[in-house]
Amino acid sequence: MSPAERIELSATMARLADGDRSAFTEVFTRLWPELRRFAGRWLHDDGEADDVAQRALLSIMARAHEYEPHRDALAWAIGIAAWECRSSRRRLDRRREQPLLEHSSVEPSPEDAVIGLDLERAVLEVVGTLSPLDRVALGFGSGEAVSPPTARKRRQRALMRLREAWSRFHGGR
Repeated sequence: MSPAERIELSATMARLADGDRSAFTEVFTRLWPELRRFAGRWLHDDGEADDVAQRALLSIMARAHEYEPHRDALAWAIGIAAWECRSSRRRLDRRREQPLLEHSSVEPSPEDAVIGLDLERAVLEVVGTLSPLDRVALGFGSGEAVSPPTARKRRQRALMRLREAWSRFHGGR
């Protein structure tokens, strides 16, 4: 967002804070892409980033009366979005879930590509030595649906066996 756009956003946010509800749409239009981009970089999960940006916007609109006109509106909004991102991460941690990391749009160097292929080949070789139940627990195949606690315990045990197999094949941890 350019400095001029930030000034316009701050002025529009000040109008909203003063009770001018006609500023709502303009604030939403200016903030949504910024908050969505911020949450996407923080969380690396498009679905969760959309949810967090939406919760941040709801909070911003509900707290618009707290906005101080001498402050930068974008910084104030990003602060609220950062709080929502941290809250989302804490929720994921409590549920023992990890967001899936998306692949970056930057192409890897040829050396990185070769290293990645070698590593993938080595992992698949070691995973091939595990039992079918362990492979399913690690996401290499499909199996029966089990409760989340059972799935976590199976995944934990499968990871332990994967580490042991990796050490046998490739040494070290």
